[in-house]
Amino acid sequence: MNSKLYMAKIIVLLLISITTSKAQFLDEFKKDKIDGWFTMVGDGTPEMKFIPHEDYATIFIDGTKDKYNVYWTLIKRDVTKWLDLTKLNDPNYQLRVEAKVRVHNAPRRLNFMVNTNRTTNFHIDLMEFDIPDTTNWHVISMTTKKFDAKPGDTVYVQMAATDYGLEKYQIDIDYYRADIVNIKEAGPDKGILVPY
Repeated sequence: MNSKLYMAKIIVLLLISITTSKAQFLDEFKKDKIDGWFTMVGDGTPEMKFIPHEDYATIFIDGTKDKYNVYWTLIKRDVTKWLDLTKLNDPNYQLRVEAKVRVHNAPRRLNFMVNTNRTTNFHIDLMEFDIPDTTNWHVISMTTKKFDAKPGDTVYVQMAATDYGLEKYQIDIDYYRADIVNIKEAGPDKGILVPY
């Protein structure tokens, strides 16, 4: 094979891999404020804050005023404008969410959920993850199986901490990304997955 042709093929493959690895939605929390995310709590009386730091963000949960430890807390945002929902017409494409997280109390469990403005069953596209330690950052990801989103829908991504306890807790997030991926090329999900 001609060496110039061989090098041209290598360059094309590198460009393809760089293009395909770029996140469609990516928040690296590098700003001095949290932008676009909102917080929600329920089934109890925990307090929650989403706090920016330099190069990461922290979810702060105060469960000291809660009585039963059956509460949920979550961060959520609309990622619609970054995604090409027409790709989901092809069964080879699904939505994948991924985050790099660190907990300050372990072991603990986090979960991902994705939904749309039409979602009525909020447990279909949900996955939990065990986070075993407080010393390491952990990359976790979830790929949907049959995500029901189409052009015109609003797509929300979220990360939740539930039943964390009756004290104060912190979860650091280095980044959060969302991509519509080809499931035949995307590889397996990351982290210690615990199906809900």
